[in-house]
Amino acid sequence: MRPIPQSFRCLDAVARCGSVRKAAETLHLTAAAVHQQILNFEEQVGTPLFDRLPRGMKLTAAGEIVLASVRRAQRDFEQALAQVEALRTLKRGHVSLGVPHASAEVLMPGVLRAMLREYPGISFDVHTGNGEVLLRAVAGGEVDIAFCLQRMAPPGVEQIRAWPQQLGAVVAPDHPLAQRAAARLRLRDCLGFPLVLPAPDMELRTLVDRIASRERQWLKPAVQTTSVAMVRTLAAEAGLLGVLVQENVYQDVAAGRLCWLPLADAEASSATGLYQRVGQRAAVATGVFVQFLDSAFEDIARAQ
Repeated sequence: MRPIPQSFRCLDAVARCGSVRKAAETLHLTAAAVHQQILNFEEQVGTPLFDRLPRGMKLTAAGEIVLASVRRAQRDFEQALAQVEALRTLKRGHVSLGVPHASAEVLMPGVLRAMLREYPGISFDVHTGNGEVLLRAVAGGEVDIAFCLQRMAPPGVEQIRAWPQQLGAVVAPDHPLAQRAAARLRLRDCLGFPLVLPAPDMELRTLVDRIASRERQWLKPAVQTTSVAMVRTLAAEAGLLGVLVQENVYQDVAAGRLCWLPLADAEASSATGLYQRVGQRAAVATGVFVQFLDSAFEDIARAQ
């Protein structure tokens, strides 16, 4: 299959060669066929694309514009074909990434499991840490990409993707607040219940503290922990109320073990970004990983 129509190839060849005859020789066509393609193209565009000169053909201003567009389309299509072929034949590859501890517990195992099922020859290095540590690892070349709550990237690092994240109350299905899924629940509505919260040095806790500060509320959790798994367990089995992003609990929500109730506070809306070094060209395996990550976030949205 030709990357671009024959009329495009004729336009490009005549512009390069400066004459219909020479272009026909390079394309292995008759001069009459090339000339007809140019006429058809000009009729379609509605204006001459070449000035017919005694010594050949020269692009008009309109021809320059059209040719630039044709060449961009040619490059884009060829790059797309190369990427599709690389994807089709992908048997080996490596992804080095950094993720928060919470994402390593729930989200990433599912993403990696789905990807390895389809591409068993791909290998992974997964580093965990908070956002600042992960972005330093990207800048220092220790990992290729980092997945963490959105923030100002350090020099030499850029954000390439982002997915919305929302804080929500996490409760058992029989908790008094479980029936408020359709209501505009705010953090202050949760403070009358025993709380289990992420520890003060965790980024999720920073989001919670920001809301509490704005509301002039004092947080007194019954339990605070660096383990998101503990937050989920205590919410499900001890009747405590946790505060997590949906990514942390969507599997439990889908299983009916927990309810996740989005908080309506303005500061509860955030995003998770994907970061890489500036100018870094993503490997095919990394591009495939991002596609599987997109799919995982679609599953999360459906679980709500």
